[in-house]
Parts: sequence; C-alpha cells; structure tokens
Amino acid sequence: QEAAGERPPAFVLAGHKSDVASKRVVSAEETGHLAATLGMTFVETSSHTNLNVELAFQMLVVAIQQALGEQEGLNPHGGCGGIRLIPRAATKPWHRESPRS
Repeated sequence: QEAAGERPPAFVLAGHKSDVASKRVVSAEETGHLAATLGMTFVETSSHTNLNVELAFQMLVVAIQQALGEQEGLNPHGGCGGIRLIPRAATKPWHRESPRS
C-alpha cells in the first residue's frame, strides 16, 4: 500500500500451465473464487499452447487503465499521456485464443 500511494493496485491472477491438467492442484473454480474475493480478474494460460497468454496482458492493461482512470480521469484512448492498448490486428481484444496444434 505504501508503494502504491493513493492509487489502487491493479492485479490479474494468471494460472499457468493449463495444458498440464493432470498435475492440477487447485481447481479453476477455486482460483476464480479467490480472485473475485481479492477483487481481481482471473485467466488460465499456457505458454506451451499459447492459450490466453496475450489475453492475460490485455486484461492487466485494462486493470491498470481502470485504476489510473478512477484516480485521475485518464483517457487512455485520447491524445498524449497515459497507457494505450493497441491489440494486434490478428487478435481481437478479450478473445480467448485457441491452443496451438
């Protein structure tokens, strides 16, 4: 809290290695409930299959924009300053990516 100062921190809980379900210790539902309890979003990812990797970063950028916007009236899509989210043309924002074959 001291480091964040007046701004609320922005968090995204990212579960990794979702492609290795046999080694899962905590269920996605339990993790999602924890994230909701802590006031953050949750996404499962796999760098091996590229599942939701970019989405996790997009979600974090949105959380940062919201945290800054609530405090300073930040307009991330405006002219200068702030943070801007410019997704790649091939990826739609908030689109869950399919695993690679």
